[in-house]
Amino acid sequence: MKPQLIIDSNERGLLCESIERKAKKAGLVVARKPLVVGDYLLGGACVEAKSVGDLFQSSHSGHLWRQLDNMDANYERFFIVIHGTVEKYLAMARNNGRAKLTYSKVQNELIGTIARLMSDFDCQVFYCNNVSEAASFVVRLHGKLHKPASKHGAHSIRRVASNDLRLDMIMTVPGIGQETAEKLLEKCGSIEEMCFPDSIKQVKGLGEVRRKMLVNILTSEEPVRQERKVRR
Repeated sequence: MKPQLIIDSNERGLLCESIERKAKKAGLVVARKPLVVGDYLLGGACVEAKSVGDLFQSSHSGHLWRQLDNMDANYERFFIVIHGTVEKYLAMARNNGRAKLTYSKVQNELIGTIARLMSDFDCQVFYCNNVSEAASFVVRLHGKLHKPASKHGAHSIRRVASNDLRLDMIMTVPGIGQETAEKLLEKCGSIEEMCFPDSIKQVKGLGEVRRKMLVNILTSEEPVRQERKVRR
C-alpha cells in the first residue's frame, strides 16, 4: 500500500486544492498534518512548492536557503516545484511599480536560482508553467517514488557513468549526485577518508541524514537498507 500524500495543515490556495483533487482522483489517500518543513510529504520525500515570485522573495530574504538546510537535514530526498511563467511575473512586477524590470533580468535570476538549488543542495527541481501542471507533477511523483521495481530492476539500480569510478560508486548512494560526489572527493581526497564523520561534516550540500547514511554504507559490517520514514 502506498503511503499517504500528506499536505501541510497550514497550506492553502489553488495549488493545494488542485493537488488534493488530483490525488483523490488517482486513488491516493490524502491527509492534512502539520509539517515542520515542506508543503507536501510523499512518504520519505519532501516537496516545497513556490511560484516564481515566492521563489525570488524567499531567496532574497534567505528563507529559501534555510528551508533547504532543514529539508536536507530531515529527508533523504527533497524537491522544489516552481510554477508560473516569467511573463506573468514580469507583468505583475511592472504593475507594482518596477517598470524598468526586463524579461532577460527575470529569466537570468530564475536560471541562477535554480542552478544554485541544484548545485549547492543537490536538490531536484521541477519547473512548470502553471498550478495545474505543478499539481499533476506532485501526484505523479508520489506514484513514481512508490512504484515497485520492475522485473529487470530498472527502478532499483541507479546507473551512473563518469570518467572516475570513485564518483560512480559514491553516486549510487541515495540523494548524492555528481556535484556532491565531486565535493566529497575534493574535500576528503579518497573514499577511505569518507569513513570518518568529521571528514565530511563541512561538505556543502550534504545534510546530516545523508552524512550518516554514507558513513554507514562505507563502514557497516551488516546489510544497509534504506528506510522510508514519515517525519512530522
